[in-house]
Amino acid sequence: MQAQAYQTTTPDILTLLDLEDEKVVISDIIEEDHHKYVTIETKPEAHYCPVCGYRMYSRGIKTRTVNHPILQDTYSLSLILKQRRWKCSNPDCGYDIAESFRFVSRNKRTTNATDMLIVLAYRDLNLTTAAIAEKFNVSDTYAHEVFNRFVKLDRLPLSEVISVDEVHVDMDIDCKYALVIQDFITGDPIDLLQSRKSNITEPYFANIPAEERYSVKYLISDMYNPYIKFVDKYFPNAVPVVDAFHVIQWILNELDKYLRELLKKYKRRDIEIEARKSEELGRAVHLPKSKEVYLLQKYRWLVLSNQRDIKYRNTPLMDKHLHRLMNTYDYEDDLFRIDPNLRELRDLKELYISFNSRNAGNPVNAAREIDTVIGTYQVCGQSIFENFSNLLIKYKEPIINSFVMIEKLGRNGKYKSRLSNGPIESINRKVKDLKRNGRGFRNFEHFRNRFLYATRSDPVLNGVEGYNPVKNYD
Repeated sequence: MQAQAYQTTTPDILTLLDLEDEKVVISDIIEEDHHKYVTIETKPEAHYCPVCGYRMYSRGIKTRTVNHPILQDTYSLSLILKQRRWKCSNPDCGYDIAESFRFVSRNKRTTNATDMLIVLAYRDLNLTTAAIAEKFNVSDTYAHEVFNRFVKLDRLPLSEVISVDEVHVDMDIDCKYALVIQDFITGDPIDLLQSRKSNITEPYFANIPAEERYSVKYLISDMYNPYIKFVDKYFPNAVPVVDAFHVIQWILNELDKYLRELLKKYKRRDIEIEARKSEELGRAVHLPKSKEVYLLQKYRWLVLSNQRDIKYRNTPLMDKHLHRLMNTYDYEDDLFRIDPNLRELRDLKELYISFNSRNAGNPVNAAREIDTVIGTYQVCGQSIFENFSNLLIKYKEPIINSFVMIEKLGRNGKYKSRLSNGPIESINRKVKDLKRNGRGFRNFEHFRNRFLYATRSDPVLNGVEGYNPVKNYD
């Protein structure tokens, strides 16, 4: 593509390029393919020696090229800086100086804005350091150093409601499960600890001022006993909350195990039938998938899903495997015929799901009803739910606490929300995304800073007072 050149001194272009220097002008712009070259020089004015006061004269112009990755239109941009050298006309002085530009430091090949843009890019967890370095025409080492220079985030203060949960990072033997601590009210992560082990958590929480720890009213977690014991150890004014999702997940995991064992049973039966027919016929026989295996593989979700969320289809459609018209009710009935326990197991699961949703925001009523639920499970004759009744007894108070509703802060203001670990599960996925996209981290401190910087709503950068890259460059 032929180079295109034109001249301009439009102040708007300087504003667009974010060049904070009122003394410069643009003398030329050349465009080649997807690269723009902008020539910048200072406005002509008299120079006087800062030492003796004599007038200075120009010794010529030195040209210097720096990268300025400010454009968002797929173009790359280079600034060609024309820097005059000035020398004192007083022969007894001889002082000389080179012009400088406020937006670029001496001996750097990129403008000062580049560092801030690099830092901002680290908020995108999909970008690796290598990708960020390539985007801004710098080395991986330089991008990494810039991030570490500006991003050193401290722990946030504890709020009245905090959530804790582990996430698998597996950096080394001492950093397999990192501990995420979240402010449930704002959704911001308070901190990320390299391990959930007591040798890390005990000194960490013990070093938080007692006044701050005593202000915590609720600690939300799963059914991991060491987390629940945090209340007695560090937060004496708080009550433990066992997240409802993990309680229901316990039921679903047990039902899924039951269904998978049932599937294995019918697969073994089908293999035995195939082997017997092959022996009778003297050749290998491959039978189509049995009805039981087909239904357990494709439609066990009818047992596991919340019944109220299932969109039952009345209109029958031809099932090519079963060779007959089927609607959702037909699949459900056929599935329950495979094992007479399945319908009862589904109904017992629905009993707890109904109890859980019906009492949201009403812990007093939940406390009254939970004993009835436990009693039903204790005499149901199904081992899964007999065991579940023991779990409800063990975690009865923390489970009842999960029905409390509190006021949270969202993008659109305040709103009521039930206590749960749902928000922290969402943050945990971001930790996993960071680990996967980074293809392995060795430095936990860098990993922690990257995670906190990318997930906090308003991170404050180290050494840049009043600077928020989200506000300044979004």
